[in-house]
Amino acid sequence: MTKYIMSKMSANVNYAIYTKGAKGLNEVKQIITVNGGADVVDKKTLVTPEGVLTVVSDEDFAKLQDNPIFKRHLDRGVLSISSNERNAQKSSVELTKDDSAQLTPKDYKRQGKKKPKTGRNQ
Repeated sequence: MTKYIMSKMSANVNYAIYTKGAKGLNEVKQIITVNGGADVVDKKTLVTPEGVLTVVSDEDFAKLQDNPIFKRHLDRGVLSISSNERNAQKSSVELTKDDSAQLTPKDYKRQGKKKPKTGRNQ
């Protein structure tokens, strides 16, 4: 069984899974990457995805649940988890936008502001 993680983050995030090494020091045992790129224009296709999907195994998901940064991202609402790909993709609309994401015309409209003039629309 797999889990589907929908991300509203602008960049990929690497979550480190640690183990105790020599002298009690933490050592990185595994890195689990959750894909980002939401609200960032793809230069090749000019598509701006509202959310980006990452598929992880149940084993890796169990490890992520112990990661404090992963928990923080869930609490902030920039990630959602689903056991069904279709439900995961629907949830992207409900996620909180990452603070570092590019502003879109929808963002300006929501804020009641006019989008700034650029070289393209002057």
